[in-house]
Amino acid sequence: MTKVAAVQAAPVWMDAKGTLEKTIALIEDAGRQDIELLAFGEVWLPGYPFTIWLQPPMAAMDIVMAHRQNAITVDGPEMRAVGEAAKRAGTWVMLGFAERDRGSIYCSQALLDDRGEVVMTRRKLRPTHMERTVWGEGPATDLRVVEAPFGRIGGLNCWENIQPLNRQGMFQLGEQIHVASWPSFGMFKGVRSAYCLSAAANLNESASYALEGGCFVIAANSIISEDSLDSITLGDPNIRALVSAGGGAAAVFAPDGFRMTDPIDEFTDGFATAEIDLAMIEGAKVFADPAGHYYRPDVARLVLEAQAGPAAANPPAPAPALRALPSEAAE
Repeated sequence: MTKVAAVQAAPVWMDAKGTLEKTIALIEDAGRQDIELLAFGEVWLPGYPFTIWLQPPMAAMDIVMAHRQNAITVDGPEMRAVGEAAKRAGTWVMLGFAERDRGSIYCSQALLDDRGEVVMTRRKLRPTHMERTVWGEGPATDLRVVEAPFGRIGGLNCWENIQPLNRQGMFQLGEQIHVASWPSFGMFKGVRSAYCLSAAANLNESASYALEGGCFVIAANSIISEDSLDSITLGDPNIRALVSAGGGAAAVFAPDGFRMTDPIDEFTDGFATAEIDLAMIEGAKVFADPAGHYYRPDVARLVLEAQAGPAAANPPAPAPALRALPSEAAE
């Protein structure tokens, strides 16, 4: 059995130093609880730039710049400090962070082992909608799985988790423990047209990932704190009506899609903690192995080569020109 946990907590929003201190405290707490794998939400450090969904790009530029200025590098002092905390705690850590690489920022995940070494980093392959005004794209090779003593670990950010090709790629890599890193679900609560951004919709996606992949899913996410609301909304009372404090919804799902953890109050920092047993994966794969006996590579090739993408990207082949039959030509 392996003890794993999804973090549900509020970062010190747009403050890398303050969020780093909180990150270290959470890792130390995980060590005291003998948690072997601790997972954080999307761009936990220094926080998700919610304002880009609420204001025109130029109006939100102060937040975009704050996000950039608080992004960290893979080999920088902040990551080393996280590694030192992981080593002291004896805990593997999947960290969601804003990554700076020269002049660009990426939505990234880093996996650190219990010796404090960074064993994997990856970038979100395609930022979603307004996120493209902030982050660059990750390379296609950033579908990755790492072998740990307690299983093969992978991760995706937010709506990367709903993309069929991303899922299939991770399943093909033999993923056993998946970290789904989500932001807070505190925006647009109760707005019917924004149901796709709700906690309910996205927890369903985490559960379906577990069921489809026959793997464990650790769904971590952040909380919007009351004291960050004015900054997120730039003090606009009309926009304030669209954002709420809270939005926490961390959970762990079993390979049959069953939720293994009780809900935590959406306003409260905490861990969604579960004991997982890889033997449960064997039970799931008896029925459906999406990378093995339940997979049809011939169908996948047909779909990708002949039917995928917008119609304009796959125009129908022109009809062959009519030719006269030999007898007709002779006449």
